[in-house]
Amino acid sequence: MKVSDLHQHPHQLFTAQAEETLDEAADRMNWHQVGALPVFEGQQLVGIITERDLTAALAEGADPAGTPVSDYMTPAPTVLGPDSELAEAAHKMLELGVRHLPVVKSGRLVGVLSIRDLLGADGGRG
Repeated sequence: MKVSDLHQHPHQLFTAQAEETLDEAADRMNWHQVGALPVFEGQQLVGIITERDLTAALAEGADPAGTPVSDYMTPAPTVLGPDSELAEAAHKMLELGVRHLPVVKSGRLVGVLSIRDLLGADGGRG
C-alpha cells in the first residue's frame, strides 16, 4: 500500500510560516486538531513544527507570543513521495523518532502523513 492510497480525497492542508509566532501555530493546530504543521518561508518548505516542539519551547521558557516558529521547528524535514510504500514510511518514522512526515510531489506539499494514518491503514488488524 502506498502513501497516496491513504490520501485519495482532497483535503485542506494547514501550514505555518517561519516568522509567525508559536502562539499562532499552536492556535491553528488546536483549532484544526492536527499534531503538526509544515513550515514555509514564502513558497519553500523549510521545516515542520509539532506538538513536541511546542512542548519543548514551553519547557524551555520561550514566550509563545513573541517566539517565531523558526526557533523551534525541525528544519529541512525528511519528506515522503505519494508513491512511497507505507512500510517505508513507518520505518522512516521509527528511525527518525517522528510521528509526522510531509508528503511532497514535484516539489509541492500535497499532504502530511501521521502515525495515526499508518495505524488506521492496517484495517484494524493486529
